[in-house]
Amino acid sequence: MSNIKKKDRVARFTSIMGEAMPFERVAILRDNLLSLGFFDAPASTKYHGNYPGGLFDHSLLVTESLLMLTRKLGLKWEHKRSPYIVGMLHDLCKCDQYERKPDGSFEYRKNLILTGHGEKSVIIAQKCIDLTGEEMLCIRWHMGAYEGESVWNNVGAAIESCNNVLFTHTADMMASRIFGI
Repeated sequence: MSNIKKKDRVARFTSIMGEAMPFERVAILRDNLLSLGFFDAPASTKYHGNYPGGLFDHSLLVTESLLMLTRKLGLKWEHKRSPYIVGMLHDLCKCDQYERKPDGSFEYRKNLILTGHGEKSVIIAQKCIDLTGEEMLCIRWHMGAYEGESVWNNVGAAIESCNNVLFTHTADMMASRIFGI
């Protein structure tokens, strides 16, 4: 997938998001994501999607997995756009998280001012588009138990409050652990 051109990723984003939102809103979101480097960033340093554009490829696969789970399991969302927004924006924290080393690999950027994973992704997403409470919960808690034992009660409470938190985590695991992106 690393040989896909940026313009093709941007076109795919515009197409899939156009299934759930008016074009004008998709265009604004697309432009915001372009300015953040979303279509160029890797999804990780050495695991899934660890290549330029890997963040978009991973997010697209999470979106497609979330849409499949929604269809097959009859998931109910507050808005039609929500599985698209959640899937695409769940890892926005990674837009500035990595820097490329001279050998072409990636490493964590040091001294980031805004840190965190789910929280940072919500903050960045909220600057790009008004999120619903459901969308915020799904993005914030998409890491599930990988958040760490100290917040397991919070993860459980988020899932009880909004079942789609669990399905967002499942879609993320499908993309990263089963499909490797």
